[in-house]
Amino acid sequence: MNTRKHIIILLFSAVSFIGLAETSNDGYRQRQEQFLRSYAQQGDTSGLYGIFRQLSRVGAGLPLEEAQLHKVLATIRSNRDCNDFALNGLLRLVYLDREKPCIPQPLKPAIEERILDFKYWWDDQRRDTTYRCYHTENHQALYHTAELLAGQLYPARRFADGHTGKWHIKHALTLLRPWLEYRFRFGFSEWLSTYYDAETLVLANLYDYARDKRIRTQAHMVLDLLCFDLALNNYHGYLGSTSGRTYVSSLLSGSHNTSPVVKLLFGVGSFDRNESMGAVALSTGSYRCPQVIADIATDYTRPLLNRQRVSLNVEDAPQYGLTYTREEDCPLFWGMQEFIHPLSINLSKAVSHKYDVWPYRNYDDYIEQYNRQIEQHGRLVDMHLDRFALSEAQITTLRTRDYMLSCASDYRPGAPGYQQHIWQATLSDHALVYTNHPGSCDLRRSPNYWAGNEILPRAAMQGQVVVCIYQIPEGQANRFSHAYFPVSAFDEVLTSGHWTFGRKGDGYVALWSSLKHELRSDCRGERCDLVADGPQCVWVCEVGSESQWGSFDRFVQAITQADIQSSDHRSVCYHSPSEGSLNFGWDTPLTVDRQPQSLRGTYRYDNPYCQAPFASTEIVIGNGKHRLILNYEKGSIEEVNL
Repeated sequence: MNTRKHIIILLFSAVSFIGLAETSNDGYRQRQEQFLRSYAQQGDTSGLYGIFRQLSRVGAGLPLEEAQLHKVLATIRSNRDCNDFALNGLLRLVYLDREKPCIPQPLKPAIEERILDFKYWWDDQRRDTTYRCYHTENHQALYHTAELLAGQLYPARRFADGHTGKWHIKHALTLLRPWLEYRFRFGFSEWLSTYYDAETLVLANLYDYARDKRIRTQAHMVLDLLCFDLALNNYHGYLGSTSGRTYVSSLLSGSHNTSPVVKLLFGVGSFDRNESMGAVALSTGSYRCPQVIADIATDYTRPLLNRQRVSLNVEDAPQYGLTYTREEDCPLFWGMQEFIHPLSINLSKAVSHKYDVWPYRNYDDYIEQYNRQIEQHGRLVDMHLDRFALSEAQITTLRTRDYMLSCASDYRPGAPGYQQHIWQATLSDHALVYTNHPGSCDLRRSPNYWAGNEILPRAAMQGQVVVCIYQIPEGQANRFSHAYFPVSAFDEVLTSGHWTFGRKGDGYVALWSSLKHELRSDCRGERCDLVADGPQCVWVCEVGSESQWGSFDRFVQAITQADIQSSDHRSVCYHSPSEGSLNFGWDTPLTVDRQPQSLRGTYRYDNPYCQAPFASTEIVIGNGKHRLILNYEKGSIEEVNL
């Protein structure tokens, strides 16, 4: 049989790819128009996000709201934290204006002043007047992208820091090249997070407006992989996965920060967010998601088991050509928020003193703690003192038509946590279940009662089962773990002994705790809080469906009759009806039917569509109809229609 192949190759270019994608992504243009019309009227009007409403108005053919633009300019001038979001939006507006005038002439001098005056990186000798976060993964890219686009606008002009635009172009490219390479090879340290929205913005800005062809192509590739992440880990448009950084607004509202991007790219989910950056950039730009990724994203009919490895452990950095002494390697460690790891802390301290940029002020306190460990034990016994750290994560996601289960296995157990979201079972955008060790009752802080963990658990996933163990030390304000189980979001909820069951449509979930849990209302008055009152507790979650069990009653019966034992609240033996005999403990490995299971994979992606070794410079994605080949070293993108 002859197979006809249509091949398009992109080599250090971004423009020639658009023709095929527009015909392949049926309905994409209509979704762009729908989103722009809606966001132009409903988008946020604050100084921080209001620029994206103005971009939507331009895209929808509506006039700019000048009063809102003045608020944006005031926010950028204030040097407040996160004003790099607004500046990236403003730069996109200026580039759109150069293609087709849309900015009122009287506003242009003020816009130019803000661009020329901005502090684009920590090596600018002007002192910050307020705290600014330069160092996280998304902020690094926001600053570097803004600097590149600004330099391109005014190459011969002298900026407020004394350098020309041409100098800023070179400076930005030097910083962008490793950032893009690391994201391609190692994935996002802020894995599957709300910040994919910001990273979509910067990658789209680079793809649309960077004049360096290699950078444009590399940004295209990394944006393809970000879309692939969303394709593999969304459930009917909702990013219901484990996450490196999450917020209550993306967990409890039924709409994730990435939801508008997912709806735009794949046609599933909701545009219902009034703060969106990535979807605005995509709707006013030329990027098109490869068809193979779009097809994978919405194929909920066949079960999908996906494993991913993202980020690095600091101690593994030399394997990838990185050092603990070179200043140019510091952004990688800081992007992982590994500021005070014993191997990187001296580099962090040196950079902080040199540039007066301080993710931590008290480096010496941590150095003293490490020295005490060595004095007492002859070695370092605890290198995980940084609650912000986003080191290597081993992700497993199982998606079926009726549910999705996702987990970051064995992730820094016992270490202090921040916004890391370790596991979640998702039956709909509101019917979801997860556990955490709660932090502050103030939901605006991190970690808080529902988002993040004060102390990270030890978790593992095997097929349809997650086991999650909490060992909360003395001195913690909250010495209990609990589960989010929103009763009103399910069609049925049953309790039997230590088990709580839920059904949503044809999807089922069962949750067990070694300490008997109690259903309570949370601070919002919602009956959703399953509290296991004690510092040590094992939680077990199993998911199922009508197609597997025939009925919810049979699922409940099978689970309740299964033998499950945890005498010490540190380990469990569970004879799962679907996965066999599982044993797992705080100090013991996961075994399935007595066979040890590794919790550490070697693949960047390992699923039916892609098997790419970690740190690979070539990633191939295929589904039998289409194939996408991304070769970072060659700078080539090849899309094959089989």
